[in-house]
Amino acid sequence: MITRKICESLVKIFEVDKNIPEINEIADEIAQFVGVNKISIAIYEENKSLFRVLFTNLLPAYSKIPYSLVDERDSFSKTSIMDLDNLYLYKLKNTNSGKIIGLVLTDSIPSKMPNFNELSDFLSFVLNFIPGYEKSKKYLEKYRSLWMLTNIFEGSESVDELIESFLKVMTQILDAEVSYIINFPKDRNTNSKINVKKFQYSNDIIEKFELDFSDLDENVYRYFKGSEKIIYKPIGLEHILKIDNVLSVLIFNSQIGLFIFANKKEPKSYALYKAFDSMDLEIAKDSINRLFLAKGRIEFEKRLKEELDKLRQLQANYETLIEEQKEQIRKMNAVHYISQAIRTMYSVKNVYKTLLLGLTSGRLLGYNRALFLAYDEKKDILVGKMWLGPESESVEDDWRKANQRAMRYSDVVQYLREESMLLEFDNKLTKMIEGKVFPYKAHPILEKSVLRKKIFVANEKIINTMGMEAIDLVNLLGTKEFAVIPLAGREETFGVIIVDNYHTKKPIKENDVEILKILSDSASLAVETAINYEDLRNKTLSLERQKSLIEYLREFSDSVLQNMSSAIIVLDREGKITEWNKKAEIYFGRPKEQMTGIDLKLLGTEFEDIEEMAFQSMKIKEEITLSNYLIQIGGMERFYDIRITPFWDTEKIMLRGVIITLDDVTDRVNLEKERKKQEKLAALGEMAARVAHELRNPISVLGGFIKRLEKNIDNPESGKKYVNIIKEEILRLEQIVNEILDFSREPRALEFTTFNINKLINDVYILHEDKIREKNILFSLETESEEIIVYAEYSRIKQVIINLLQNAIEATPNNGKILVETKTKFDRVVVSVWNEGTPIDKDTADKLFTPFFTTKVHGTGLGLAICKKIVEDEHKGKIYHEATEDGNRFTIEIPKEMPKEIS
Repeated sequence: MITRKICESLVKIFEVDKNIPEINEIADEIAQFVGVNKISIAIYEENKSLFRVLFTNLLPAYSKIPYSLVDERDSFSKTSIMDLDNLYLYKLKNTNSGKIIGLVLTDSIPSKMPNFNELSDFLSFVLNFIPGYEKSKKYLEKYRSLWMLTNIFEGSESVDELIESFLKVMTQILDAEVSYIINFPKDRNTNSKINVKKFQYSNDIIEKFELDFSDLDENVYRYFKGSEKIIYKPIGLEHILKIDNVLSVLIFNSQIGLFIFANKKEPKSYALYKAFDSMDLEIAKDSINRLFLAKGRIEFEKRLKEELDKLRQLQANYETLIEEQKEQIRKMNAVHYISQAIRTMYSVKNVYKTLLLGLTSGRLLGYNRALFLAYDEKKDILVGKMWLGPESESVEDDWRKANQRAMRYSDVVQYLREESMLLEFDNKLTKMIEGKVFPYKAHPILEKSVLRKKIFVANEKIINTMGMEAIDLVNLLGTKEFAVIPLAGREETFGVIIVDNYHTKKPIKENDVEILKILSDSASLAVETAINYEDLRNKTLSLERQKSLIEYLREFSDSVLQNMSSAIIVLDREGKITEWNKKAEIYFGRPKEQMTGIDLKLLGTEFEDIEEMAFQSMKIKEEITLSNYLIQIGGMERFYDIRITPFWDTEKIMLRGVIITLDDVTDRVNLEKERKKQEKLAALGEMAARVAHELRNPISVLGGFIKRLEKNIDNPESGKKYVNIIKEEILRLEQIVNEILDFSREPRALEFTTFNINKLINDVYILHEDKIREKNILFSLETESEEIIVYAEYSRIKQVIINLLQNAIEATPNNGKILVETKTKFDRVVVSVWNEGTPIDKDTADKLFTPFFTTKVHGTGLGLAICKKIVEDEHKGKIYHEATEDGNRFTIEIPKEMPKEIS
């Protein structure tokens, strides 16, 4: 009866719960059965080298007794355990192997020894059999649970799903608290990252994290080396595995990764072995090998599926490619037919019409609409010309009718030629764009086609990126899917054609670009050929007209030349006469036949000078004019106006010679001489009147005072006073006469010398220094150089400076300013005298240099006239007046060197 209870209790302890309540009751019955008061029965745990108390009323249940306490002792020897003395122990051994399998402790020697022997034999059997049986039973359960892996291996669709599901199931099968799969990097350096997947049985969640390879020191990393192993109490893995207390780990290194199963779960029932064992290792090994095969299957199936998908895609692509190739061949044939049709056309307009028809015809390229914008070279813009496409709301009917017309022709080229001839662009589409201006510069689409001569295929994505820059074309076309085709020759662009599929919404593909490019090149060549043909035809007609015109102009020009009132002589580059008109024959009494081909200088010395000037004209490439040129002809003096003009070719590139034009002005010269003689007589009369007026006043004064002197001859004082007045008037009369003589006499011989103009001005200033101080005038001399050398008649230039400075002193108010400036200007010396005062008005300024004109109370009015004569007549210079805001400036310019006229 007692043995049955022991067996049933042991089964409960190993299978259900180790903490069964009947442990103490059974111990009491066993103690009574063997004849002792207290008893404890323990089982030997070989892996931990200790005994575990199972049935007891002596020691605490499941307390541990070290094997070392009983190793060398004999049965029923006394011992002390857990502060209990005088305990008797008995070793339970396997009858076959002799190994210790358990221990019996009593407080005395059993009084019922036969019962004890019977009990000890029974305990030796059951403590050996039941743990082994239970262990086998548990492993059988584990192997049975491996069917779950089969479902995982067969049902997983991805490697990640397979591994994560495997990790969860194996954690359950091996009774592990937590499991890991670790993937080490190929290059294991200190910067490498270790990818870790963790599954914890308690929360049923897969965690993923990374570890730094540097966290694995050599003592920890050694656990991960090798193939499979079980490690009890691994030191250092707590941080890596993130577990506070690592009791044991099962480690398996495979091609998939490093598997770690840690801390076998503590069962509610009693387990003889509480750590992983070799059986767990074998299960893990077998399962992981199966995992590897399952992983290979999934990867193979994945690759197989990918290959099948690729094959299906290749098949679909191949079928699509075949259709596209068929379509491309059809379009290439269409391009061929269009090119044939436009190649033989000599009208540019017909080329454009045929091209638009070919682009829109369903029998050819079949675009819905085609718009032609012509390039205006003068305005540098695009202009709307033609737009072909369906007009009515029933687009399908329009296309059906067009196709019916096209099918009437067996020859596509003939269809294009004849239909384009009949095609009229008075439709709604053309009216929308005809004459409309399309600026292309800075336009993102049109500029590319016109300037770069590139085909542009637009779609919604491209147009959206352009924003408002392409809105004009989008609004006009009503679609964002279109293609712009340039028509460009070798040097110029003729325009662009825009095609779209407005009605069918069919996209324009990228492979259409090559078709359109071929058509663009062919059409451009045809347009250029037609334009060249029209140009050639027009030029031929123009040349014929020009030929007739040239013949007419040749006759006309020869007639004009021969009938001109001027003598025309043409010399070539060597000075030979090539043309000699009728008037030249009349002037010089020599026929054209005699003069052609000879040198002009052979006509006489006068003509030598003319020939020399002709060469000079060719050298400077400018016209030379001679007035009143004297030529002796037959002993008679004749005067001519001569123009010597360079004779260029029609393109004004090469100088062919000179044209000499001679007009006989002998009559004009004679009249001019007579006119001057009359003017001189008139001037002498006016001058005589003015001189008489100037002399009359002093003479009247002299006469009056002589009479007073006669009346007061006895009065010496009055006589003396009147004599002085008479002297002054006589001096004044002499001065007037001298000035008149100075102005009217012929130029005397001048003695030119070189001198410093600044020194001359300084000498004149000294002469007038008292007058300047008297009026408190601020006088200053500004010059660009201390020495400005001039070649002139010293005394005459000094007279001019004296006159100008004296006038300036007289016109300057008290405390005013006088500024004298000297400088050089090209080949002249410039002297200006400015004085502060009232500006001279224009009317007065126009008369300043007129003889006998003066604004002073006293004076003859000859001072500035004499200055003008000295500067302009004697020194070939210039004198003039300028009014400023607060004064007046008189300026003289005289040459630096001796003028040729003087020399």
